[in-house]
Amino acid sequence: MKHSPQSLRQLLARATLMLLTAVLLTGCEYKDLCYDHNHSDKVFVTFDWQKAPHHTATSMVVLFYNLDKPSQQPIRYEYPLSGGTATLQPGRWKAVTYNSNTDAIRHRGQEWWSTSEVYTRLSSIEEGTQLTRGAMPQATGTEQEQVILEPDPIWGCASEDFNLVVDGNGYNLVLKPEYRYTTLKVKITNVPNLEYTFGLGGSISGVAASRFIASGELGQQTVTEAFPVRKTDDTTIEMSVNIFGHCPELPWNTHLLTIYAVLADGSKWYYVVDVTDKIHQAEQQSGNTIEIEVDGLPIPKPIVNGSGFHPTIDTWQGVEIEVGM
Repeated sequence: MKHSPQSLRQLLARATLMLLTAVLLTGCEYKDLCYDHNHSDKVFVTFDWQKAPHHTATSMVVLFYNLDKPSQQPIRYEYPLSGGTATLQPGRWKAVTYNSNTDAIRHRGQEWWSTSEVYTRLSSIEEGTQLTRGAMPQATGTEQEQVILEPDPIWGCASEDFNLVVDGNGYNLVLKPEYRYTTLKVKITNVPNLEYTFGLGGSISGVAASRFIASGELGQQTVTEAFPVRKTDDTTIEMSVNIFGHCPELPWNTHLLTIYAVLADGSKWYYVVDVTDKIHQAEQQSGNTIEIEVDGLPIPKPIVNGSGFHPTIDTWQGVEIEVGM
């Protein structure tokens, strides 16, 4: 069947009109979907330090976890202590925060808020005590414990779950960081012959290798930490070390304090003191800081002859000390 030129023009015009109508309808549909898009809103973050008034944090990281999408990676912001804002999609959220002014602290488990954990790398007795003497021993019974680097001061917490609704008003989020470390301070008095010591160091066993930021719970591994020791007068030595905590595995873990002394004649001594009771009782009274005191440490007077001090012992000599409460 043949069509006249006029009918062909009419058919072409109808086809063009139908095509334009379809395009216009499609555009309207796309525009309607755009209006249905979930827009974001602001979260206003502030920090309340009432639980750690003497903190030394200078900046804070906040990780936001989408509770409706557990497989989604957390959204990370870093703020000064004055706080700041975050831009999030509507839904249920939870935040975890910790201070970022740290060098030794490492992080793992940040895929989810409850598994975010802080730890430090492996170390050695020599590194911790800053004594360059090889093969420094650990206390008997703790030889299998790894030695870790002392952690930096760390504060953190998790927020309550919060629901963000896009209404233009935003959400006010107040975070209250808490201590996620403990400072152990030890003073040993009535120590003879300190004037003959060339170097001093210490270690403590049975402490936690890590800590969870959100809950404050300790990791399940026990480790040893080593640290320098300083003389404060002719008969007193003191030491201070940060730990994540103690007794991560057992409710009554053993803590052995070891003091290393290198004498001027080259002899090397280490003294082991069970300070378990002192640590546990002191913590109940002192909160974040554990302060204990030990009386006496039998450092010997080195061998002296007419030509002065001479090395006489190449190996470490161990002494176990019983300390009364």
